[in-house]
Amino acid sequence: MNMSLMDVGMKLKGHTIDLVLLEPEHKEELAAVLNDDAIWEFTWRKITTLEQAQALVDEALLERLGDSQLPFAVIERSTGLIVGTTRIASISGGHRHAEIGYSWLTPRVWRTSVNTECKRLLLDYCFEHLHTLRVQFSISHYNIRSQRAVERLGALKEGVLRQARIKPDGTVHDVVVYSILASEWPAVKERLDGYLGLNNIRYQDIEKRMSI
Repeated sequence: MNMSLMDVGMKLKGHTIDLVLLEPEHKEELAAVLNDDAIWEFTWRKITTLEQAQALVDEALLERLGDSQLPFAVIERSTGLIVGTTRIASISGGHRHAEIGYSWLTPRVWRTSVNTECKRLLLDYCFEHLHTLRVQFSISHYNIRSQRAVERLGALKEGVLRQARIKPDGTVHDVVVYSILASEWPAVKERLDGYLGLNNIRYQDIEKRMSI
């Protein structure tokens, strides 16, 4: 499996958004986006200050230096603005699996095509470039909106990890686990392309720009 995780400037190109590999220069703008109480209401995290949001971005940049995570900034193509972040995590070359998560978007793009397009790009990269056998999603049981969104993709609910996360305020969260297998990807891809109105269109390209 080709696990080239350190391609500087890697970009997954969509139609309304691009996913750009997270860089230090994204920190201030992304942190400002993430400093929004609405984003964290039903998650096991709690971000209440800009400093906490900046620390979260620093954590993502640090994780990128390893060999198991690819954090992205979500760039709105019409404005050039960062509207959130998402990540391919828990990448295992030996077992050929990965997890899509850490997906936090500004409420302005909720109930638009942005989240669906993010998932389409990430799943394509996982299955067609990393050649994973399985992609997993882990969601707080309180986050019904995200559960419904993942179910809409065609992911299978596998079970619940009981009392698996504790929020800073002491709230205990179960984690609901979903997955999509490589054998299921063609049907999922067709479904997503139908949602996005992209059937029979080459969906995305991957740009890899080497640092100078």
